[in-house]
Amino acid sequence: MFTRRVLAVVLAVSILVLACGIGCGPKPPCPVPPEEVQKVQAATETVQGDLAEAEAEREQLEQELKDKEARLEKLRGEPEKLEKELDALKKGSGR
Repeated sequence: MFTRRVLAVVLAVSILVLACGIGCGPKPPCPVPPEEVQKVQAATETVQGDLAEAEAEREQLEQELKDKEARLEKLRGEPEKLEKELDALKKGSGR
């Protein structure tokens, strides 16, 4: 019984050592040509530049939205004044 355990441990260690020694072998060559990799890298840089521009535009639009929401909240507090302005505009437009 003891010898079977020792034999099993020795066998397991031998298999591990053998697997580590052999390894996976050398890497196969990359099937993608370098020119295609460079094209994709250039396209990636272009997309990243577009993304930066889009993020800047988004920040600008978010700021405009905040400003307009603040103005809307301010105007919500003045409905009577707005009704008078609307009446004045209607009279001025000939309606």
